[in-house]
Amino acid sequence: MKKILPLLVAAAVAGGVVAYSMYNKPHKDYGAAEVAQTWTSHDLVSWYSSHPAEDHAQWQDKVVLVEGPVSSNSDQGVVLSPGVAVTWEVGKAPTGALEGTVQVKGRIVGFDDLFGEVRLDHAQVVD
Repeated sequence: MKKILPLLVAAAVAGGVVAYSMYNKPHKDYGAAEVAQTWTSHDLVSWYSSHPAEDHAQWQDKVVLVEGPVSSNSDQGVVLSPGVAVTWEVGKAPTGALEGTVQVKGRIVGFDDLFGEVRLDHAQVVD
């Protein structure tokens, strides 16, 4: 028992250090990330609609640049026609409603089969 106690204390300290460092790890800056692909909103939705779910994984969590016409606005994001739902990164939301064709940079979250929408988050408008 006396030999095991120091090992248990060392393991507990090591586990605590690892947990503390993981908890305080900085968040990824998607705004500074390199763009993996540039799409039009129509091409992006068409690609997701025409490919099986197994192929969708290649774009999961990738930062992309999407250009398309705004079909609706909200405080949290926009929807680009024909179906790219964009959620703004905290502190990066544009002032005022967007109109016309815009370019947004964001991370692909996935494809919603029910609504036929590609979802982006951590997005910001590209000037």
